[in-house]
Amino acid sequence: MLKKHHEYAKGLLKERNLKATTTRIQVISLISAYKTAMPLSKIQQSLANTDRVTLYRTLNALLEKGLIHKAFSSGEDTYYALCSDSCSTHAHQHDHIHFKCKVCQMVTCEYPEEKVVVSFPGFKVDSLNVSAVGVCGRCA
Repeated sequence: MLKKHHEYAKGLLKERNLKATTTRIQVISLISAYKTAMPLSKIQQSLANTDRVTLYRTLNALLEKGLIHKAFSSGEDTYYALCSDSCSTHAHQHDHIHFKCKVCQMVTCEYPEEKVVVSFPGFKVDSLNVSAVGVCGRCA
């Protein structure tokens, strides 16, 4: 199963013209296998043998190339999730809400039935990042 995630990671890196380094493959594979947004603390724990600076540079490169995004950030942890195909090097396009459950601490990307639209007089909104905190359906 992990091999499937490694092959997927290599394909994503190739699409974005990024070198398939071991750390990049490992980070994408971990987040892909995690199924929900993965906390940085768990990424660090899983890659304990990886230099901290290398890990942060890897995360930044993957963010810049539109492969991952910060799904949720709090004083406790930052959660990372894979981007959809609509994200690119130039822009992250997320039409979903990042939901953090107060009980199980999972962060998921949730797609509302209706698109969330916000407008401000005199401003042009290019993107919107919405986070919600509550109790997920599994924990309710």
